[in-house]
Amino acid sequence: MRNDGNTTLDELKEDVRQLCLRKGWGVEGVQDVQHVAMAMTVEMSELLEHFQWLDHEDVVRLMEGNDPERSALIAEEFADVMMYGLQLARTLGFDITGEILRKIDIVDHRPPKAGSPKR
Repeated sequence: MRNDGNTTLDELKEDVRQLCLRKGWGVEGVQDVQHVAMAMTVEMSELLEHFQWLDHEDVVRLMEGNDPERSALIAEEFADVMMYGLQLARTLGFDITGEILRKIDIVDHRPPKAGSPKR
């Protein structure tokens, strides 16, 4: 079974492209990147709905793995967001790993904001 440990980002990008081809979405499996970026916000809103109105105890239960139903719903919405992200990366030709590592370096060298809590 494929999972994070044995599947590359390139493979996932291609899996999403193949889905688009099967569904007839876009030209040759490439959807309009403007529409994809806008759709990401819709899916992100759907993900956030699962956190709306949670109190601290609910969040703790979720983080401790004691709310598997909600976790499954969040995972499904997260997958939607990530699939759109993979489409953007593939279509615009950027390397996800390289960009994340670049951003980590930027954040590592950014001075802390005044008043921001340390976590």
